[in-house]
Amino acid sequence: MGTVGLALELMAIALPTMFGVILLFMLLISALTRIFPPRKDTGEGE
Repeated sequence: MGTVGLALELMAIALPTMFGVILLFMLLISALTRIFPPRKDTGEGE
């Protein structure tokens, strides 16, 4: 197996891993926004 084959094999491993990490990060953000919803601006004060 040459260098190109090794690079393709590493890409085949790395790309799904990166996709999984991004998906987990999006799920974490979604869960945090459900647990701690953004504060609504009432227009009062200041």
